[in-house]
Parts: sequence; structure tokens; C-alpha cells
Amino acid sequence: MPTLSASYPLENALLLNQKEEANRLLLEMLRTKDETLRLMEEQVKLLTNQVEWLKRQLFGRKSERIDPNQMFLDSMIIEAVEQNPPSEPAPTAPDVVIPAHTRKASPCGRGELPAHLPREIEVVDVAEEAKVLPNGTARPCIGHEDSERLAYTPSRFFVKVIRHPKYGSPVGAEEHGVIVAPAPERLVPRCLADETLLAHVIVSKYADHLPAYRLEQIFKRSGIDLSRQTMCRWMKECSLALGLLAGEIKKRLFATGMVYFDDTPVDLLEDHKEKPRGQRIREARFWAARAAPRDGPWTVFDFTVSRAATGPVAFFEGYTGKITCDAYAAHEKLLPVVDGVPDDSRLYGCWAHARRYFFDAHKSDAPRQGAEFLALIKDLFLVEREIADADNATRLASRRTRSVPVLNAIRVKLDTLLPDTPPKSGLGKALAYADNYWGRLTRYVEDPQAGIDNNPAENAIRPIALGRKNWLFIGDREAGRAAANLMTIIATCKNASENPYAYLLDVMRRMPLLKNTELAVLIPERWTAKTTNHAAE
Repeated sequence: MPTLSASYPLENALLLNQKEEANRLLLEMLRTKDETLRLMEEQVKLLTNQVEWLKRQLFGRKSERIDPNQMFLDSMIIEAVEQNPPSEPAPTAPDVVIPAHTRKASPCGRGELPAHLPREIEVVDVAEEAKVLPNGTARPCIGHEDSERLAYTPSRFFVKVIRHPKYGSPVGAEEHGVIVAPAPERLVPRCLADETLLAHVIVSKYADHLPAYRLEQIFKRSGIDLSRQTMCRWMKECSLALGLLAGEIKKRLFATGMVYFDDTPVDLLEDHKEKPRGQRIREARFWAARAAPRDGPWTVFDFTVSRAATGPVAFFEGYTGKITCDAYAAHEKLLPVVDGVPDDSRLYGCWAHARRYFFDAHKSDAPRQGAEFLALIKDLFLVEREIADADNATRLASRRTRSVPVLNAIRVKLDTLLPDTPPKSGLGKALAYADNYWGRLTRYVEDPQAGIDNNPAENAIRPIALGRKNWLFIGDREAGRAAANLMTIIATCKNASENPYAYLLDVMRRMPLLKNTELAVLIPERWTAKTTNHAAE
């Protein structure tokens, strides 16, 4: 039996190895289970935050305004619940002395009606028998009492007849023929509409955001059958003729050396007859470029059929100045290459975008830390509000003495929280955004021309967001480019505090009489000076 007894140690070794392997597999399964649970918990937390964010976007308030006192009260409650010591309070801005002033009361009540409006007098007289005394003597009229009411007459259509007198020759001098005055130059030749109607249609569409089908219904109430296709064709022709003026505005914008840039989506109706009607829509883009309010009213729009980098690159061709924009990757294509490395110094960041990430973190997974960052960012914006109308030297001095310490405090908190914060959490995304674009976000401190955010461009695209809810989509690519030209002129005119209708009407009447080299006199800045001089005369 020696062979049988000799196999016992081998069997024991195999059993021992199997037991160790089973224990190892069990530990691996437990470890995998714990890791799986951890990942599932993180996933549930992430999805919960996304659902809460979507609920806020659909049903909640869109405003990001928060009371700082309430933010820190929330963080104190959280600390009490978690039984953790409260974190160090965020640094507060120094006390600001507000000079004494008298608050202007908002106008209310009837007030006085404008004196420049024409007056139509309607006499409300007493009865004829009341004008005579009992003894038969007539009452003398000793005056009158007036009460004014603001009245309105709907738009009035009329036909303007352009009459050209014809002059012949006397008998015996027939060789001199017949003379007649030539037809005046028009912005849109052989157009049925007068400049007054063209300006009204353009302003109604791109300043008052009325879609063409509503204008069609409004005109029908006045007995005018004017189709939307006809009005759209008019606007395309006007835009083509006004394109040179939009180009002059773009030159003025680039001459400032600082452009605020942003984009917004818009639906484009593609001409694909083979596709069902519901599938002919694609997403196109309007790009808004705005000068700083301190540098002028210049606002320029561009239209592209996609969000590809080729659009911004073509728009900024030849421009070497600074750009304030968001973190869209296509903006990297705008950077000049120095020694094989892109030069990032011309791009400036937006603290409003960075604040939005911390606001989402405050509302989701990091209420305390989000509140602390929001309070610090608010201090940065308070400095900018106070120096909005200051000169360059004052802006630089205020930023260096007041904004730089706040930025240093934000940088310290970033470095402290970044290593231990999950990158996919709301706070992790906010920290990563601020850290990745820290150079762009802090560059404004040493540049008095730069602003703290990209709000000038975002404010410029607000009318597009309002308009697309009414006209829904762009009819074709040519219509998109036409809309960009017309919105450029109207937005610049409104920023210059001019009446868009009066401006467009005057421009469309004078532009055919000017040479291309003389178009600069029609930009809103020069046009304002011309109007003022005429008024003074």
C-alpha cells in the first residue's frame, strides 16, 4: 500500500490549493461587489443630479440670482446635520461707501402727453337750449376746458404715384424731341414696395420679432393681400443691397481690438424633396460678435449651416485682436501659432460661464462649497459694477487692489478641492472648468479694455432666441445670410439708441446715391451726428 499512502500528501496539497483559490475568488468577488456598489452609488448620484438639473430647466426658475445670506445659512444647516465643524467663512468685500442721492420716483399716473404729437380737436358742446338764459339772452363763450387722451390709428396704406412730366418741343423744333426726368435710383430696382414699406417689414421681422405670416394677416385687415413669400423676397433683396453697410460695421467692430463672441442654434429648412416634411430640418448657427459697450455700438451677426470651426475662422479672417468667448473647442482654431505652439494670449474667458458651473454644483452635490465660490465670484462682479464707467487707470488700480486678492482666494480653494473631488460630480466639473481656463479667466485683470464676462455677446443673441420662437426656422441658406446682415444693422442701430425704422428708411433712400467709398457716412455713429446737426439747424 505504499503507493496509496504516498498519494495522501499530494491530495492534501491539492485540497489546500483549491481552498486557497476559493478564498482568493471569494475575496475577489467581495472586492468586486464593493467596487460595483460604489460605482452604482456614484452613478445613481450622478443621474439624480442630472434629473434635478433637467427639472430646474423645465419647471424651475431660470435666474441664477441667489441671496448670499441664504447660501451660507444653508451651509450652516448642512454642517449641523453632518456634525462637522463649519468651514472658514469666505472673504468679504471691503465696505463700500455709497454717496447720498435722491431716489427717482418711477413715473405713474396720467402724466403729460408728448408735445410733438399732432392734436385733433373734438368739441363736446352743451345743448343749444342751454346756451340761452331764461330771458332769451345768449350766453357768451368765455373759454374752454381741454382734456387729452392718447389716440391711435392703425397703419395706413396708400399708393405713392411717381409722376414724370413730359416736355415736348414747339412746332418747327421737333428735332429737339421729348424730355422726361429719369426714374430715381432705388435700393431694390423695380420693386413694388416703397422704402417706407420695406423698412416697416424689416423692422417688424427683426426688431419686433413678428414672423412673415403674422404680417400677412395684419396687412389683410387693411385690405392688402401681400404674401409672405413676397415679403421674404423683398428682405433678401434689401439684405443683398445693404451687405456693404454691414461690412462697414464689421470693420468698425474689428478696429476696436476686442470682440465678444458667442453663438446660438437655429433650425434651417433644407431643400430635400426626397425626405419627409418632418425630416427636412437641420441645426444651423447664428454667431454674434459684439464690441464692448465702452468701445461703441458695433454688433455683427454671421450665419453658418453648422457649428464647425470653419465658420469662426472665416469670420475672423484678417483679425488679430482679442476675443472674449466661452470654452468651445473651435475657438482654439483662432489662435496664432508661435514656434509651433498656439498662442492663447488673445482669448479671454467668461466668469459668468464659470459661475454657472458652481451654481449647478451648489444646487446639486456641493451646496456648501458651491456657495463659497459663488460668494467669491460675486465680489469680483461687484468690483466691475463699480468701475463700469471709470477710466482705464481707475479700472486697473481697482482690479489689482480688490479683484486680485479674491482671485487668489479662489485659486487656493481650487488647489485644495481638486485632488479629492470626483471629476464627474457637479463640483468636479466646476473646478475643472475654472482650473483648465484659469489663464483666460484672470487675464482681464491686467487689461482695462477687457470685461469680466461674455455678457455683451450673450445679450446680443437674446433677440434671436426670442425671434425663433415666433418664426420657428430659417427658410434656406440664403435667407440665413440675409437675416444676419439685417440683424447686424438693426442691432447696431438699437445699441446706438437710434430709431431702427427712421434709420433704415433714410439709409435705403440715400444709399443708391452714394459711392462705395462714401458708405461710412451711413453707419449709425455718423448718421447720429448728421441728424443732430440738422436738428440744430
